[in-house]
Amino acid sequence: MSGSELSINEYLFHEFGMDEDFDESRISANWPFTLRLLGQLGERIVYEFDDDEPFYAFTGGSLSYLPKAGMDLADLVLQFDGARWINSRGPVTLADSLLSDSSVPSGIERRRALHQLATDHLGGPVVQILEGLFLREPRQYISLAGLPGRVDATVVGLPRLITVGFTAASARRRLSWGVGKWLQSVAEPDNPAMQPTGPAGG
Repeated sequence: MSGSELSINEYLFHEFGMDEDFDESRISANWPFTLRLLGQLGERIVYEFDDDEPFYAFTGGSLSYLPKAGMDLADLVLQFDGARWINSRGPVTLADSLLSDSSVPSGIERRRALHQLATDHLGGPVVQILEGLFLREPRQYISLAGLPGRVDATVVGLPRLITVGFTAASARRRLSWGVGKWLQSVAEPDNPAMQPTGPAGG
């Protein structure tokens, strides 16, 4: 595995901006980071390493890394499964501006619909949309929402509410994990009958 470890360290050396302070010729399979092989998730080979916090590093397809953020390998499986499900449905974020696409509601409409969806399910007068998506197919909304003073958050827009912790992870990772958790709970994840619920767009 030393070839993979060398490639990962070359990648991380530049990603972490170490080329400003260190000589690139020092890179080896064991420097700048000691990589510990954990196993394989699909096409991804997973390593762990430590900087100021613990990280995962991945090979397979492309090199990448993520903070652990309290997630173990089983949680990563849920995150990746959820992300795959989301990405297959043409997600549109609140930051996306698609004025020329009449099939996608305006940003104002999307924000209003997501807030209403979260308020209806969580019952709080003040709901924070941590990550909100409009899914082009099947034209539904899904979001990670929270209430003031609450550490955890909730995925709304699925057939049931999913509570998500992992506050150190990004909102998109948390949303993906929540979708993955829901997929795990249904017998047939790709069953067309198992679609998100909530207000339709447009």
